[in-house]
Amino acid sequence: MAHAGPLIGITAHVALVDDGDGVAVFHHVANVAYAKAIRKAGGVPVLLPLSDPDEVGWWLERVDGVVVTGGDDVNPDRYGATRAPETKAADPARDDCEIALIRTALEHDRPLLCICRGVQVLNVALGGTLHQHHEGHFDLQRYNEEVHRVRVDAGSTLAKALGVSDLAVNSLHHQALDRISPTLRTVAHSDDGLVEGVEVDGRAFAVGVQWHPELLRHREEHLALFQALVDSAGQR
Repeated sequence: MAHAGPLIGITAHVALVDDGDGVAVFHHVANVAYAKAIRKAGGVPVLLPLSDPDEVGWWLERVDGVVVTGGDDVNPDRYGATRAPETKAADPARDDCEIALIRTALEHDRPLLCICRGVQVLNVALGGTLHQHHEGHFDLQRYNEEVHRVRVDAGSTLAKALGVSDLAVNSLHHQALDRISPTLRTVAHSDDGLVEGVEVDGRAFAVGVQWHPELLRHREEHLALFQALVDSAGQR
């Protein structure tokens, strides 16, 4: 069978799932929207299970690109902060795995797209910090609708991928980037000044966004972000 497209790893996390008769069992899970977006963009999605940080290099040898997914809060210990009351309990194993995965992906120039929690992990992995709570940016009811607009720096990798420099996005986060890692370049902002997009210069494709483009894949500009990832992965 011919290869259908580049393999794109999607980070999974562990969650309790009811397997029937009230029996809850731990599963590796990720929102199906990520896989749908990758397939629609021409890639082949594969789930990357939570693993020991020493094993992430093995996973990266077998995929052409990576999506780091959304989810629960990053442990504030990772960026030297005291936990705020609004900060949810963290999964230390997930933090360990995704921080190692991001650092290794950048070291080996593996195409990388970090989404929501993913962009926060990206910043923390490279020495940045987070705002632990920001009101007015979590609107679950409109998960696949326009909530606010984002301005993107013209000429940035992100703007080139999206094909626009101003776009409507959803908003499903209560934390946000604070001090930006010196390794990252901020390239997108919301009207109230929050950083909505960053990228790493000198890499084939290393981009992070605060919104959830996989839930907006029905819109050309959001699907284009996944197409840019798949295209970059296909050039390896």
